[in-house]
Amino acid sequence: MIVDDACRIRVVRAMLGMESREFAAKLGISAGTMTSWEKGRSTPQREKRKALASICQENGICFLPSGAAVFQSDLMAVQETDNGQ
Repeated sequence: MIVDDACRIRVVRAMLGMESREFAAKLGISAGTMTSWEKGRSTPQREKRKALASICQENGICFLPSGAAVFQSDLMAVQETDNGQ
């Protein structure tokens, strides 16, 4: 399944087991910016993309380029997390 940046960021955050505010702090952005990214209202600029990729690399997660495929099971896990399950 091909996904957008917003979904990819939610998947990475969920894989790291972080709350949105915690992940935002780790990236040095506001919680509002994180929400905008995760809802697709804005996208990370080059510097923050590099920071995302670095965090992923440190944690053994592949930060896929835009338009790359993500496993359906990973998307379902994020949806369950977002729904409080």
